[in-house]
Amino acid sequence: MRGNKVLSRVAVIVACAVYVAASATAYGQEFPSRNMRLIVNVPAGGLTDALARLVGHGLNEKWGKPVIVENLVGANSTLAARAVTRANADGHTLFVTADAPFTATPFLVKDLNFSLAEFTPLAAICRLVPVFAVKASLGVKTLKDFIALAKSKPGALSYASQGVGTFGHLGMEDFKQRAGIDMVHVPYRGGAPALEGLLRGDVAALIVNYSTVAQYEQSGDLVILAAADDRRSNLRPDIPTAMEQGVAGFSVSTWFGIFGPAGMSPDLVAKIRDGVEAALASEKSAEYFKANSCERVKATPQQFNELIAADAKHWGGLIKTIGLQIE
Repeated sequence: MRGNKVLSRVAVIVACAVYVAASATAYGQEFPSRNMRLIVNVPAGGLTDALARLVGHGLNEKWGKPVIVENLVGANSTLAARAVTRANADGHTLFVTADAPFTATPFLVKDLNFSLAEFTPLAAICRLVPVFAVKASLGVKTLKDFIALAKSKPGALSYASQGVGTFGHLGMEDFKQRAGIDMVHVPYRGGAPALEGLLRGDVAALIVNYSTVAQYEQSGDLVILAAADDRRSNLRPDIPTAMEQGVAGFSVSTWFGIFGPAGMSPDLVAKIRDGVEAALASEKSAEYFKANSCERVKATPQQFNELIAADAKHWGGLIKTIGLQIE
């Protein structure tokens, strides 16, 4: 009798274990089980927001669950970041962002209220095609000509940026050091005002995404002197890099990626990566990338982590050298 009771208890325990395992498997297969949230740290209408909506559309088509893009702006990306780090690590709340919150902002902002350790890097989306553009009336045709002009007039030339701490600002500060020139920084509140300043001739130069200035190069208002990346762009292979023109080691890397809360399971990470890759491989994504001079970044999880680490080292070193800090 006692033996039968023991066997009965064992049977119940085994049955419960099988049920739990089956439930866990089913849960994993059912992801996503509800609406997904893609948190963005910039206002609606910008490139990051557009990329989030592009990915969200692809995920919705693949999995049949609504994907909601939420714009949480402010506090040096802390509002958006915290919304993700406080979420369950079940893949339903993700962070879509440019690289800065994990590569430059930690060095720019004292006591930043979040860190990469609180996230799971999931996938890179794409990278910009940064170029070095100048006003045509400046009269220079090559990057070497520009450097010679700047050296002949120390501190007389100025450059625009999309704001303090942006890729246009940090990239140009890096360029100044490597080229051995002195220029005045004129920060604007966003890319559009910075471009307007360059077109008016208020400033001499700007590092900017290629699609932003392409029409003004065609009209003859601006001259693109160099690709600001470490390689020529597939979109404009005729434009030589700054390194090819003698500015050793100069490269501006600006990319976008997707992150989840820390502690996500490997299986869940793999499933989300597959969904994102499918979304980015669509014809709609390809058309958007071409129109906005973005290039896909195909990277394994290890390569993505290495990219983040390398850019953090690069920008962190520069920021410390120039002593830059923002509130």
